[in-house]
Amino acid sequence: MIIDLASLLDRTIANLHFDSTLSTKSIEVGGREIFFNKPIEVTVDIYRADWSIYLDGMVTYEYTESCARCLKEFNKEVKGNLFGRLIEKNKDFNEDDVEEDVIYYKGDTLDLTEDVISAVVLSLPMKSICSEDCKGLCPLCGKDLNKGKCDCVIEEIDPRLVKLKDFFE
Repeated sequence: MIIDLASLLDRTIANLHFDSTLSTKSIEVGGREIFFNKPIEVTVDIYRADWSIYLDGMVTYEYTESCARCLKEFNKEVKGNLFGRLIEKNKDFNEDDVEEDVIYYKGDTLDLTEDVISAVVLSLPMKSICSEDCKGLCPLCGKDLNKGKCDCVIEEIDPRLVKLKDFFE
């Protein structure tokens, strides 16, 4: 995903709008396999403010994953932010002096592929669940509790209070 910055760098234009897609089948994040249902949509605005160039964009994607509670596959659409200050990769500068996020370009071109993947990874939920009211699986028999209750009797006793159980018998 290459963007030509030549007209922005020579100050012919003050801002640049870019719409594109990034096609990838899947990515692996922390042991999770994320499968994309369609290409990742990227909308970016690049603009000049004083002597700096900034990028502000949105990454939209739809993915398929297994629910962390009930293990069913589900589809979810997510929007993530992509932003930062553009700095030429060849320039010598101290990264500690830059307080905002940095996106590097080389020459007159900007390759956003890695930055888009990073925005996707940052926008993913820590645990994916199919719905907020998902009840998950029974820890004893494995029945899907979204379809109905099971006949298991689960006695959860705090191990610190197990001695008190014998007190009432």
